[in-house]
Amino acid sequence: MKNPIKIILLLLIICTVSTAQNGIVKTYYPDGSVQSEISYVNDVLDGSAVLYYSNGQLRSEKNYDKGILNGWVKEYYETGLLKEEYFVKNGIKDGTHKIYNNDGALKKISNYANGIQTRSQTFGDDTGNKVENTSIKIFDTTNKNSIIDSVKVKPQPQKFVRSGIKYQCNVEVCPEPVGGLKAIQDNLLYPDHALRYGLEGMVTLSAKVDKEGKITDIIVTRGMGFGCSEAAQEAVKKTKFIPGENNGVTVDSEIILNIEFKIFGNDSSPK
Repeated sequence: MKNPIKIILLLLIICTVSTAQNGIVKTYYPDGSVQSEISYVNDVLDGSAVLYYSNGQLRSEKNYDKGILNGWVKEYYETGLLKEEYFVKNGIKDGTHKIYNNDGALKKISNYANGIQTRSQTFGDDTGNKVENTSIKIFDTTNKNSIIDSVKVKPQPQKFVRSGIKYQCNVEVCPEPVGGLKAIQDNLLYPDHALRYGLEGMVTLSAKVDKEGKITDIIVTRGMGFGCSEAAQEAVKKTKFIPGENNGVTVDSEIILNIEFKIFGNDSSPK
């Protein structure tokens, strides 16, 4: 006769395994509408976890990996607008954390590195006041196959000293802003609506520079909304340029500039 204690333990194990939650487990409100849809593997959170308001709108979205929170976490208002979003890596907040007002405007943004907050900025109260001390980063193109180093080609005596930064242009010695890219940055104003709604991205401009270093025409080859394209054009127009050269003679030229609008100058958040 088999040991009765072993038989009882075996039955308990079988019972536990058979009753463990597996797959998508749903809960419901009293009216029958879905309250949550959560993925389990042997009673452990594994996969998506989605919660709903009683009106059917999303309340939150999360993802688990063997019981540990991983990936983007998103919370919503009952109206369906995004309330906050942040990234979690192995249960630790890492990257950008954005909080929004109930009208969709960006209220606060913070950066985290391995659970430690490294930067934070508040966009005023719930009425969406203007943001101040916002960092904007601008940089040039890096297509090295079609870019000529303006110093190495044929340096000439001139009023302004070239920086040696590489640009994409259509002449031997590329035109460049006096004072470098910082000169454009100093003239650049982040549009209020773009700031309010957290719009970030890139504006690419093709600018024509005459023999005297004046901007004669600017074309947006890749733009952004909320006035960012216009702001980038205006910043370049206000900037004085060192003219381009061919064979040591100043000539009309054309230069390509990439202008990036970012709320923080350095962003390490996951893409």
